[in-house]
Amino acid sequence: MKKLCSMLLVMGMTVSLVAGCGKTAETETASAEAAQTEQETAQETEQESEQETEAETAQETAQETTYPVTLTDQVGNEVTISEQPERIVSGYYISSSTCLALGLKDRLVAVEEKVEERPIYQYAAADIMDSLGNVGSAKAFDLEACLATEPDLVILPKKAQDYAKTLTEMGIPTLVVAPESHEKLVEMIDLIGEAANVNEAAAALTAEYDEILGKIEKLTSGLGEDEKPTVYMCGTSSYLTTAPKDMYQASLITTAGGKNAGDVLEGDSWTDVSYEQILEMNPDYIIIPTNNMANGQPDYSAEQVMTDENLAEVTAVKNGDVYNMPSGYEAWDSPVPSGVLGMLWMTATLHPDLYSMDEFADDAAAFYKTFYGFDMDTSSITG
Repeated sequence: MKKLCSMLLVMGMTVSLVAGCGKTAETETASAEAAQTEQETAQETEQESEQETEAETAQETAQETTYPVTLTDQVGNEVTISEQPERIVSGYYISSSTCLALGLKDRLVAVEEKVEERPIYQYAAADIMDSLGNVGSAKAFDLEACLATEPDLVILPKKAQDYAKTLTEMGIPTLVVAPESHEKLVEMIDLIGEAANVNEAAAALTAEYDEILGKIEKLTSGLGEDEKPTVYMCGTSSYLTTAPKDMYQASLITTAGGKNAGDVLEGDSWTDVSYEQILEMNPDYIIIPTNNMANGQPDYSAEQVMTDENLAEVTAVKNGDVYNMPSGYEAWDSPVPSGVLGMLWMTATLHPDLYSMDEFADDAAAFYKTFYGFDMDTSSITG
């Protein structure tokens, strides 16, 4: 009997020991998982802190421009500016938007045509609209109107570089800008910042730009190639035009965790395609940008794309994944400073499980408030 009791006692102790070991293993696993989560959180916090520190350092170390200064513009011209420009002409909506973001509104004396049709001016520069001169377009630049404003700095697009040469020969420093990529956009911001002696503002804007790019990279870093949808970006004049591989819009798509359907095409401007080519591309998403003024949609609609029988077999049409980019502010598919918002919008559209449209609306409102000074109505995005 005593032997039996002893055996039972030993068995009981063994069971308790095994159970205890099981709980210990579970506890250790839970502790390891918690430690890993804590470590990942700490790393994320550290990265965010480093980004903020880098941004603050960039602004603090931004030096004032010492005049005269000689700068190299984006087509390789050396431009000498003798003193801080107080009367600036911008003949390009992208450089004009950049000037507004850099706090140069009160130094603008003339800009490109049709400003009354571009919403950003109504929000960020309504008080100077009546006083701004009109220097036409890149294709039809009004040299006389430009000269009449007596500018001490002119900023023109690559398409108007012949006028830049003429103005330079007349003793008016003229920068030519060509921001057809993320890197070139940042370069343009820094170039205008140094030319106008607003280096700190330029550093703040480029730091924000880099921070947003970092955020998107972090959101999409875990995506496998099979999780990156193929995206067809329609042109502004017709959905039978698209963005080839070297166009800014292509980088917008790839940055947001997608594949540009137009990468099979060469070039850096809207390119005509056939129905057969679109069927061969077979995109998962079709994106329609705003019209050229960003005050509305192009002359065709998402409904027209969806009901075009020639596109009935395209995956995006079958699944109803045809979307309009938001209008009413700026063309977020173009290389304006707020083009980063286009990347965020694209991320929310392609990967709503990683980044919601509500989150995008908050980020967009914060961007415009910080750099353009107005409160954005986000109801058109979230509603």
